[in-house]
Amino acid sequence: MTDQQPDPMALLDLMFPSTVPCLAVAARYRIADVLVDGPRSVEDIAEQSRTTASALHKVLQVLAEDGIFAEVKPGVFENTPLSTLLRPDVPQSQYSMARLIGEPWLWSCWGRLDHSVETGKAAFDEIFNINTWAWFGQHQDEARLFDGAMTDFSEALGERIVQSYPAAGKAGVIADLGGGQGTFLATFLAAHPSIRRGLLVDLPPVIQKAKERPELADLVGAGRLDFVPGDFFQSVPSGVDLYVTKQIMHSWNDERLVALLRRCRESSPGATIAAAELVQRPGVPRFVKNFNLIMLITMAGAIRTDDDFAAVFEQAGYRLNRIVPTDSAFSIIEAVPVP
Repeated sequence: MTDQQPDPMALLDLMFPSTVPCLAVAARYRIADVLVDGPRSVEDIAEQSRTTASALHKVLQVLAEDGIFAEVKPGVFENTPLSTLLRPDVPQSQYSMARLIGEPWLWSCWGRLDHSVETGKAAFDEIFNINTWAWFGQHQDEARLFDGAMTDFSEALGERIVQSYPAAGKAGVIADLGGGQGTFLATFLAAHPSIRRGLLVDLPPVIQKAKERPELADLVGAGRLDFVPGDFFQSVPSGVDLYVTKQIMHSWNDERLVALLRRCRESSPGATIAAAELVQRPGVPRFVKNFNLIMLITMAGAIRTDDDFAAVFEQAGYRLNRIVPTDSAFSIIEAVPVP
Protein backbone atom coordinates (compact mmCIF):
# COMPACT_ATOMS: atom_id res chain seq x y z
CA MET A 1 0.00 0.00 0.00
CA THR A 2 1.36 3.44 -0.96
CA ASP A 3 0.30 7.02 -0.37
CA GLN A 4 -0.05 7.58 -4.10
CA GLN A 5 -3.41 9.06 -5.06
CA PRO A 6 -5.47 6.38 -6.84
CA ASP A 7 -6.57 7.11 -10.38
CA PRO A 8 -10.35 6.55 -10.73
CA MET A 9 -9.96 6.08 -14.48
CA ALA A 10 -7.69 3.10 -13.91
CA LEU A 11 -10.51 1.38 -12.02
CA LEU A 12 -13.23 2.60 -14.37
CA ASP A 13 -11.38 1.09 -17.33
CA LEU A 14 -11.67 -2.32 -15.64
CA MET A 15 -15.38 -1.94 -14.94
CA PHE A 16 -16.42 -2.17 -18.57
CA PRO A 17 -15.25 -5.53 -20.01
CA SER A 18 -16.67 -4.71 -23.43
CA THR A 19 -13.87 -6.46 -25.32
CA VAL A 20 -15.52 -9.85 -24.66
CA PRO A 21 -18.94 -9.17 -26.23
CA CYS A 22 -17.31 -7.12 -28.98
CA LEU A 23 -15.09 -10.09 -29.87
CA ALA A 24 -18.15 -12.32 -29.99
CA VAL A 25 -19.96 -9.87 -32.27
CA ALA A 26 -16.94 -9.53 -34.58
CA ALA A 27 -16.80 -13.32 -34.89
CA ARG A 28 -20.55 -13.72 -35.37
CA TYR A 29 -20.61 -11.22 -38.27
CA ARG A 30 -17.31 -12.47 -39.74
CA ILE A 31 -15.70 -9.02 -39.75
CA ALA A 32 -12.21 -10.47 -40.20
CA ASP A 33 -13.36 -12.23 -43.36
CA VAL A 34 -14.78 -8.97 -44.72
CA LEU A 35 -11.36 -7.37 -44.23
CA VAL A 36 -9.32 -10.21 -45.72
CA ASP A 37 -8.38 -8.18 -48.82
CA GLY A 38 -7.32 -5.05 -46.96
CA PRO A 39 -8.65 -1.93 -45.22
CA ARG A 40 -12.27 -0.92 -45.72
CA SER A 41 -14.49 1.84 -44.45
CA VAL A 42 -16.89 1.02 -41.65
CA GLU A 43 -19.76 1.72 -44.07
CA ASP A 44 -18.46 -0.93 -46.47
CA ILE A 45 -17.89 -3.39 -43.63
CA ALA A 46 -21.40 -2.83 -42.30
CA GLU A 47 -22.95 -3.31 -45.70
CA GLN A 48 -21.07 -6.55 -46.26
CA SER A 49 -21.80 -7.91 -42.76
CA ARG A 50 -25.40 -6.65 -42.68
CA THR A 51 -24.87 -4.57 -39.57
CA THR A 52 -25.45 -0.91 -38.70
CA ALA A 53 -22.41 1.23 -39.49
CA SER A 54 -22.65 3.61 -36.53
CA ALA A 55 -23.03 0.74 -34.06
CA LEU A 56 -20.34 -1.40 -35.69
CA HIS A 57 -17.94 1.55 -35.57
CA LYS A 58 -18.21 1.60 -31.77
CA VAL A 59 -17.46 -2.12 -31.59
CA LEU A 60 -14.43 -1.89 -33.86
CA GLN A 61 -13.02 1.09 -31.99
CA VAL A 62 -13.09 -0.89 -28.73
CA LEU A 63 -11.40 -3.87 -30.36
CA ALA A 64 -8.77 -1.63 -31.95
CA GLU A 65 -7.82 -0.45 -28.45
CA ASP A 66 -6.67 -3.99 -27.71
CA GLY A 67 -4.94 -4.58 -31.04
CA ILE A 68 -7.81 -6.61 -32.47
CA PHE A 69 -8.30 -4.78 -35.79
CA ALA A 70 -6.60 -1.47 -36.47
CA GLU A 71 -8.21 1.87 -37.34
CA VAL A 72 -5.74 3.02 -39.97
CA LYS A 73 -7.55 6.31 -40.41
CA PRO A 74 -10.84 7.60 -39.05
CA GLY A 75 -13.59 5.14 -39.93
CA VAL A 76 -11.30 2.79 -41.86
CA PHE A 77 -10.26 -0.56 -40.37
CA GLU A 78 -7.98 -3.44 -41.27
CA ASN A 79 -7.08 -6.83 -39.84
CA THR A 80 -4.25 -7.46 -37.40
CA PRO A 81 -2.59 -10.80 -36.57
CA LEU A 82 -5.06 -11.19 -33.69
CA SER A 83 -8.18 -10.43 -35.69
CA THR A 84 -7.08 -12.93 -38.33
CA LEU A 85 -7.65 -15.67 -35.73
CA LEU A 86 -11.36 -14.77 -35.80
CA ARG A 87 -11.59 -16.34 -39.25
CA PRO A 88 -12.85 -19.95 -39.08
CA ASP A 89 -10.64 -21.33 -41.85
CA VAL A 90 -7.17 -20.22 -40.72
CA PRO A 91 -4.60 -22.26 -38.77
CA GLN A 92 -5.11 -21.99 -35.00
CA SER A 93 -8.45 -20.22 -35.52
CA GLN A 94 -10.32 -19.14 -32.39
CA TYR A 95 -13.53 -18.30 -34.23
CA SER A 96 -15.74 -20.73 -32.33
CA MET A 97 -14.22 -19.79 -28.98
CA ALA A 98 -14.90 -16.11 -29.70
CA ARG A 99 -18.49 -17.00 -30.54
CA LEU A 100 -18.80 -19.06 -27.35
CA ILE A 101 -17.73 -16.32 -24.95
CA GLY A 102 -20.64 -14.17 -26.11
CA GLU A 103 -23.33 -16.83 -25.68
CA PRO A 104 -26.34 -15.72 -23.57
CA TRP A 105 -26.17 -18.81 -21.33
CA LEU A 106 -22.58 -17.99 -20.34
CA TRP A 107 -23.37 -14.33 -19.71
CA SER A 108 -26.25 -15.44 -17.49
CA CYS A 109 -23.76 -17.38 -15.38
CA TRP A 110 -21.51 -14.35 -14.96
CA GLY A 111 -24.56 -12.49 -13.69
CA ARG A 112 -24.83 -14.99 -10.82
CA LEU A 113 -21.17 -15.11 -9.85
CA ASP A 114 -22.35 -14.01 -6.40
CA HIS A 115 -24.25 -17.30 -6.02
CA SER A 116 -21.12 -19.31 -6.80
CA VAL A 117 -18.99 -17.24 -4.44
CA GLU A 118 -21.52 -17.64 -1.59
CA THR A 119 -22.20 -21.36 -2.08
CA GLY A 120 -19.28 -22.79 -4.06
CA LYS A 121 -21.86 -24.23 -6.46
CA ALA A 122 -22.32 -23.66 -10.18
CA ALA A 123 -24.34 -20.59 -11.11
CA PHE A 124 -25.41 -22.53 -14.21
CA ASP A 125 -27.31 -25.11 -12.13
CA GLU A 126 -29.03 -22.37 -10.15
CA ILE A 127 -30.18 -20.56 -13.29
CA PHE A 128 -31.19 -23.50 -15.48
CA ASN A 129 -32.08 -26.13 -12.85
CA ILE A 130 -29.94 -28.69 -14.70
CA ASN A 131 -26.21 -29.33 -15.02
CA THR A 132 -24.21 -28.10 -17.99
CA TRP A 133 -23.73 -31.44 -19.76
CA ALA A 134 -27.40 -32.41 -19.48
CA TRP A 135 -28.39 -28.98 -20.79
CA PHE A 136 -26.10 -29.35 -23.80
CA GLY A 137 -27.84 -32.64 -24.49
CA GLN A 138 -31.09 -30.71 -24.87
CA HIS A 139 -29.66 -27.74 -26.81
CA GLN A 140 -27.86 -29.06 -29.87
CA ASP A 141 -26.95 -25.71 -31.45
CA GLU A 142 -25.24 -24.54 -28.28
CA ALA A 143 -23.57 -27.93 -27.89
CA ARG A 144 -22.19 -27.75 -31.45
CA LEU A 145 -20.72 -24.32 -30.78
CA PHE A 146 -19.17 -25.57 -27.53
CA ASP A 147 -17.70 -28.59 -29.31
CA GLY A 148 -16.35 -26.32 -32.03
CA ALA A 149 -14.70 -24.05 -29.48
CA MET A 150 -13.04 -27.01 -27.76
CA THR A 151 -11.86 -28.31 -31.15
CA ASP A 152 -10.39 -24.88 -31.98
CA PHE A 153 -8.63 -24.90 -28.63
CA SER A 154 -7.22 -28.38 -29.25
CA GLU A 155 -6.04 -27.56 -32.76
CA ALA A 156 -4.35 -24.38 -31.55
CA LEU A 157 -2.51 -25.90 -28.58
CA GLY A 158 -2.71 -29.66 -29.04
CA GLU A 159 0.39 -30.02 -31.18
CA ARG A 160 2.50 -28.08 -28.68
CA ILE A 161 1.26 -30.31 -25.86
CA VAL A 162 1.90 -33.53 -27.78
CA GLN A 163 5.41 -32.45 -28.79
CA SER A 164 6.19 -31.83 -25.11
CA TYR A 165 5.35 -35.42 -24.20
CA PRO A 166 7.39 -37.81 -26.36
CA ALA A 167 6.84 -40.59 -23.79
CA ALA A 168 3.46 -41.21 -25.45
CA GLY A 169 5.31 -42.89 -28.29
CA LYS A 170 6.11 -45.85 -26.01
CA ALA A 171 2.42 -46.75 -25.73
CA GLY A 172 0.89 -49.36 -28.01
CA VAL A 173 -2.71 -48.48 -27.18
CA ILE A 174 -3.79 -45.02 -26.07
CA ALA A 175 -7.28 -43.98 -24.93
CA ASP A 176 -8.44 -40.37 -24.85
CA LEU A 177 -11.13 -40.03 -22.17
CA GLY A 178 -13.60 -37.26 -22.94
CA GLY A 179 -11.77 -36.72 -26.21
CA GLY A 180 -14.57 -34.82 -27.92
CA GLN A 181 -14.11 -34.52 -31.68
CA GLY A 182 -10.86 -36.50 -31.69
CA THR A 183 -8.42 -33.72 -32.55
CA PHE A 184 -6.12 -34.27 -29.57
CA LEU A 185 -5.99 -38.04 -30.04
CA ALA A 186 -5.39 -37.66 -33.78
CA THR A 187 -2.45 -35.38 -33.02
CA PHE A 188 -0.89 -38.06 -30.83
CA LEU A 189 -1.40 -40.71 -33.52
CA ALA A 190 0.11 -38.50 -36.21
CA ALA A 191 3.13 -37.64 -34.07
CA HIS A 192 3.79 -41.25 -33.03
CA PRO A 193 3.31 -43.91 -35.75
CA SER A 194 4.47 -46.42 -33.09
CA ILE A 195 1.07 -46.11 -31.38
CA ARG A 196 -0.87 -49.00 -32.90
CA ARG A 197 -4.35 -47.96 -31.83
CA GLY A 198 -6.14 -44.95 -30.41
CA LEU A 199 -9.50 -45.15 -28.64
CA LEU A 200 -11.73 -42.09 -28.59
CA VAL A 201 -14.01 -42.23 -25.54
CA ASP A 202 -16.94 -39.87 -25.06
CA LEU A 203 -20.72 -39.74 -24.78
CA PRO A 204 -22.63 -41.25 -27.74
CA PRO A 205 -23.82 -37.94 -29.29
CA VAL A 206 -20.25 -36.60 -29.20
CA ILE A 207 -18.83 -39.77 -30.72
CA GLN A 208 -21.40 -39.62 -33.51
CA LYS A 209 -20.19 -36.13 -34.44
CA ALA A 210 -16.59 -37.30 -34.35
CA LYS A 211 -17.38 -40.17 -36.71
CA GLU A 212 -18.63 -37.64 -39.26
CA ARG A 213 -15.34 -35.70 -39.32
CA PRO A 214 -13.49 -36.29 -42.62
CA GLU A 215 -10.21 -35.37 -40.90
CA LEU A 216 -10.30 -38.68 -39.02
CA ALA A 217 -11.16 -40.91 -41.98
CA ASP A 218 -7.58 -41.94 -42.83
CA LEU A 219 -6.83 -42.99 -39.25
CA VAL A 220 -10.06 -44.96 -39.08
CA GLY A 221 -9.39 -46.61 -42.43
CA ALA A 222 -5.90 -47.62 -41.31
CA GLY A 223 -7.35 -49.28 -38.20
CA ARG A 224 -5.53 -46.92 -35.86
CA LEU A 225 -8.58 -45.07 -34.51
CA ASP A 226 -11.63 -46.64 -32.90
CA PHE A 227 -14.65 -45.01 -31.30
CA VAL A 228 -15.90 -45.97 -27.83
CA PRO A 229 -19.25 -44.35 -27.04
CA GLY A 230 -20.33 -44.35 -23.41
CA ASP A 231 -20.07 -42.76 -19.97
CA PHE A 232 -16.50 -43.08 -18.74
CA PHE A 233 -17.72 -42.98 -15.15
CA GLN A 234 -19.42 -46.30 -15.88
CA SER A 235 -16.68 -47.98 -17.90
CA VAL A 236 -13.40 -47.28 -19.69
CA PRO A 237 -11.61 -49.43 -22.29
CA SER A 238 -9.29 -52.16 -21.04
CA GLY A 239 -5.99 -53.27 -22.54
CA VAL A 240 -4.74 -49.68 -22.58
CA ASP A 241 -1.12 -48.59 -22.06
CA LEU A 242 -1.78 -44.87 -21.69
CA TYR A 243 -4.93 -42.99 -20.75
CA VAL A 244 -4.80 -39.35 -21.83
CA THR A 245 -7.16 -36.53 -21.03
CA LYS A 246 -7.16 -32.88 -21.92
CA GLN A 247 -8.99 -30.17 -20.11
CA ILE A 248 -11.53 -32.40 -18.34
CA MET A 249 -10.26 -32.89 -14.80
CA HIS A 250 -11.19 -29.37 -13.77
CA SER A 251 -14.82 -30.19 -14.59
CA TRP A 252 -15.21 -32.65 -11.72
CA ASN A 253 -14.87 -32.58 -7.94
CA ASP A 254 -12.36 -34.85 -6.21
CA GLU A 255 -14.88 -37.60 -5.50
CA ARG A 256 -15.93 -37.93 -9.15
CA LEU A 257 -12.38 -37.69 -10.43
CA VAL A 258 -11.14 -40.38 -8.03
CA ALA A 259 -14.00 -42.62 -9.21
CA LEU A 260 -12.89 -42.16 -12.85
CA LEU A 261 -9.25 -42.85 -12.03
CA ARG A 262 -10.21 -46.01 -10.14
CA ARG A 263 -12.08 -47.20 -13.24
CA CYS A 264 -8.85 -46.79 -15.19
CA ARG A 265 -6.88 -48.64 -12.50
CA GLU A 266 -9.34 -51.56 -12.57
CA SER A 267 -9.60 -51.77 -16.38
CA SER A 268 -5.89 -51.43 -17.22
CA PRO A 269 -3.90 -51.93 -14.00
CA GLY A 270 -0.53 -51.10 -15.56
CA ALA A 271 -1.55 -48.05 -17.58
CA THR A 272 -0.04 -44.61 -17.12
CA ILE A 273 -2.21 -41.51 -16.88
CA ALA A 274 -1.18 -38.36 -18.78
CA ALA A 275 -3.54 -35.45 -18.21
CA ALA A 276 -3.11 -32.20 -20.11
CA GLU A 277 -4.46 -29.69 -17.64
CA LEU A 278 -4.06 -26.16 -16.40
CA VAL A 279 -2.24 -26.09 -13.06
CA GLN A 280 -2.87 -23.45 -10.41
CA ARG A 281 0.41 -22.07 -9.10
CA PRO A 282 2.01 -18.66 -8.48
CA GLY A 283 2.69 -16.66 -11.62
CA VAL A 284 0.19 -18.40 -13.90
CA PRO A 285 -1.12 -16.34 -16.84
CA ARG A 286 -4.28 -14.30 -16.43
CA PHE A 287 -6.01 -16.73 -18.81
CA VAL A 288 -5.70 -19.52 -16.21
CA LYS A 289 -7.26 -17.38 -13.50
CA ASN A 290 -10.12 -16.37 -15.78
CA PHE A 291 -10.69 -19.97 -16.83
CA ASN A 292 -10.80 -21.00 -13.18
CA LEU A 293 -13.73 -18.63 -12.69
CA ILE A 294 -15.53 -19.98 -15.75
CA MET A 295 -15.24 -23.49 -14.34
CA LEU A 296 -16.68 -22.27 -11.05
CA ILE A 297 -19.77 -20.61 -12.49
CA THR A 298 -20.55 -23.27 -15.10
CA MET A 299 -19.65 -26.56 -13.39
CA ALA A 300 -18.45 -25.79 -9.84
CA GLY A 301 -15.11 -27.05 -11.14
CA ALA A 302 -11.64 -25.90 -10.22
CA ILE A 303 -8.11 -25.80 -11.53
CA ARG A 304 -5.97 -27.88 -9.16
CA THR A 305 -2.53 -27.28 -7.68
CA ASP A 306 0.36 -29.76 -7.84
CA ASP A 307 -0.52 -30.98 -4.34
CA ASP A 308 -4.21 -31.31 -5.26
CA PHE A 309 -3.34 -33.58 -8.19
CA ALA A 310 -1.00 -35.65 -6.04
CA ALA A 311 -3.72 -36.21 -3.44
CA VAL A 312 -6.37 -37.18 -6.00
CA PHE A 313 -4.09 -39.66 -7.75
CA GLU A 314 -3.00 -41.18 -4.45
CA GLN A 315 -6.62 -41.91 -3.50
CA ALA A 316 -7.08 -43.78 -6.78
CA GLY A 317 -3.95 -45.92 -6.47
CA TYR A 318 -1.54 -43.83 -8.52
CA ARG A 319 1.60 -41.85 -7.77
CA LEU A 320 2.12 -38.42 -9.29
CA ASN A 321 5.31 -39.08 -11.25
CA ARG A 322 6.03 -35.68 -12.78
CA ILE A 323 4.48 -32.51 -14.16
CA VAL A 324 5.78 -31.74 -17.62
CA PRO A 325 5.62 -28.13 -18.84
CA THR A 326 4.52 -27.52 -22.41
CA ASP A 327 4.82 -24.61 -24.79
CA SER A 328 1.32 -23.49 -23.78
CA ALA A 329 -0.73 -22.72 -20.69
CA PHE A 330 -1.09 -26.46 -20.09
CA SER A 331 1.08 -28.98 -18.30
CA ILE A 332 1.14 -32.77 -18.62
CA ILE A 333 0.37 -34.36 -15.24
CA GLU A 334 1.80 -37.86 -15.41
CA ALA A 335 0.76 -40.52 -12.87
CA VAL A 336 1.83 -44.15 -12.66
CA PRO A 337 0.07 -46.99 -10.83
CA VAL A 338 1.34 -47.88 -7.36
CA PRO A 339 2.44 -51.55 -7.32
